[in-house]
Amino acid sequence: MKLNHFAQLAALRTAHSIINSFLVDSVLSGPDGDQVREKLALKRLQFDTSPELYSKVESVCSLMDCTKREFLEMAVIDAIEKAWAVFGETYQEATGHAWGEEDSFIDAQVNGAPRQSIDQE
Repeated sequence: MKLNHFAQLAALRTAHSIINSFLVDSVLSGPDGDQVREKLALKRLQFDTSPELYSKVESVCSLMDCTKREFLEMAVIDAIEKAWAVFGETYQEATGHAWGEEDSFIDAQVNGAPRQSIDQE
């Protein structure tokens, strides 16, 4: 193993141990799990799936040495970030401005300014 790979591995291992998702899973699956969920106002996110997909998730979790909760939480966070990025890019391409910026047409109508036609722009 090259030194830079070893250093990256050590850094990732240390970062993961600081997060310590294993501890979270242990507490949630323990006898006080329901009380912890209630105190932290945690919400359950789940769905039914095919045996094949379930098996694939179990396999990758085993390979990556993580719980299904850890893996699915990371996957959902990643999917949300990607969805927002694609939405934002597409919205900006379609409208000419970023999502959340005031729409000039709506702003003009509210403030009584005349609407410019596409030909005037």
